[in-house]
Amino acid sequence: MAQPSIATSDLSSYYESRQHALEDFWGRRAADPSCRRKFTLFGLHIDLASNVEELLAAVDYSLPLYSRAAPTEGPQLTVELIARQSPIDVGPAPDNLIQHVQYAGHGAWLAMQFGAWGHCQADLAHGHARAILTPALAARPDLVSAWLLNTLFNNFFTFHGFAMLHASCVLEDGRALLLLAPHNRGKSTTVLRLVLNGYRLLSDSQVYLLGTDRGLQLTGFPVGRVKLRQDRVDEFPDLRPLLIPEQVRGETKYVLDMRQVDAHKVCEEAVLPERIEFCLLTRHDHMETKLRRASREEVLKAAFENSLHYDTKSAWEQNLRLIGQLVDRARLHHLTIGGRPDEILSAIASLWD
Repeated sequence: MAQPSIATSDLSSYYESRQHALEDFWGRRAADPSCRRKFTLFGLHIDLASNVEELLAAVDYSLPLYSRAAPTEGPQLTVELIARQSPIDVGPAPDNLIQHVQYAGHGAWLAMQFGAWGHCQADLAHGHARAILTPALAARPDLVSAWLLNTLFNNFFTFHGFAMLHASCVLEDGRALLLLAPHNRGKSTTVLRLVLNGYRLLSDSQVYLLGTDRGLQLTGFPVGRVKLRQDRVDEFPDLRPLLIPEQVRGETKYVLDMRQVDAHKVCEEAVLPERIEFCLLTRHDHMETKLRRASREEVLKAAFENSLHYDTKSAWEQNLRLIGQLVDRARLHHLTIGGRPDEILSAIASLWD
């Protein structure tokens, strides 16, 4: 006997009433990103979605690290974080997850493999990224923030009109001082001395530039944090209880959040400086600190060698174009610091005369 047919109008309800009996082979039901959180970074809109509400807490680790800026109508980024059990239990995510990360890129695409704990693919041009993470890694929102979200955000910015300069920036009365130096030349120590003596800290690591109708905008990442080498910690004994060890490039550095010292010493907002002093910083073994003029070519060369991660020609051209605008606005110097802290502060103060 023929079975009664299902009316076309009933097909949708038929599926709805029976779908949960079907095998979820690809994990589509389990991975449904039903939890969402929307926010802005550097003024750009970010839409974060996940199948696990706890994973959204990773944003709380990232947000304080970025300068606040007015929302714009620019490109948007959608990130999906999906927690899904792997076939083999690989155990808890390690604190040194960064040592397990493999990066790959092609054109507008990025890929990150987090060892056995997950992977992520991102299409920067269309503003979409999706990560599949083990529950063990999903349970560590601090690691998800540090090695997944922040990597996505920073690459998204530089793909969509921001330039990144690997430099420190402190502020005083609407004026900006930028310090650029290779690794372990005393930049962070100098920055900390300045902030403890009246300056405000925008960033001790990365400064992002954006051309706006109001001028050149500066934003920072990570906002409010200074990293000291171990051999410099003893120069700031009062701050030792606030220092947190962190592995950076195979060595232990000590991170200070200036908000714990004095929140007013941290600049949380994007800035449009009225005046910019740009210093190429080096250290020598003598006690005196020296200042001399730097050329545009010297500054651009140093910026090229100490800024944007290796990337495409078009990304570099955009990066250097904005850095060139900054350099053309700034007064340029060589700052060679010596062993007398008071003399370093005096030399920098003389820049404003």
